[in-house]
Amino acid sequence: MSSRSVPQQPPQFTLGATTLYAQLASLLRSHILSGEWASGETIPSLQELTELYGLGRVTVRQALQILADEGLISSQRGRRTFVTYEPAESQGNGMDGPVVSYMTALEERRPDFNVVLLSRDRVAGLPRGRWPVGRDEGPYVHIRKLDRDGEQVYGLASVHVAEDLYKRFPKGAEGKQKLAQLVRKYGQPLSDARERVTVIPTDFEAASALGYPMAAPAARAERVVCDAAGRVIYLAVSVYRGDRFGLERDLIDYFR
Repeated sequence: MSSRSVPQQPPQFTLGATTLYAQLASLLRSHILSGEWASGETIPSLQELTELYGLGRVTVRQALQILADEGLISSQRGRRTFVTYEPAESQGNGMDGPVVSYMTALEERRPDFNVVLLSRDRVAGLPRGRWPVGRDEGPYVHIRKLDRDGEQVYGLASVHVAEDLYKRFPKGAEGKQKLAQLVRKYGQPLSDARERVTVIPTDFEAASALGYPMAAPAARAERVVCDAAGRVIYLAVSVYRGDRFGLERDLIDYFR
């Protein structure tokens, strides 16, 4: 077997909503995108991967085909498979391309930030299954958009803004500024503002919009802002490419 690092205790693959070959493809993809398997290196053979992960040859072959279709590996019958992925020049952060930090997702710091509006509709209320913070009292303006750094899409957002608040925004502002900034400026006073970030596998819609592999890791950020009366005036669910999102915090005060 080649010298690349492999897990001493292989992960457990389980039957479910995500196929076994998609689970394996996601695992192998992470080795490549992280730089653990560098460009030009050969990866374990079909037989080696089959034995290592306890999966069938057809399953492993399907996973490798996904990576080949994504341009991450070169897989040819009768030859060893090697990594073809060439990471773009990083920003000194060890990740491929510009990384959107925890606070940059809210604050407009990048000069090349721009928005692509996908849709804008008036709706009666908030979506079912939302984070149950605040009171649902419509109508709302529902905006779907892509956040970009230059031409690179890094985030897909579904945002609900209370209609009366939306009417305070300058005309066309949602296509130029971050909606969170507009809410902060025009939505005062507030009683509550929360955010939670989870890691999820990218679904088909997000993968297509972000130009990102399906089932690859993504950051899902939910943000809820309530006015003084406890009514939700801003609800945003954003999905960020896993290779474009990082969490950075200053911990000096904690350790002092």
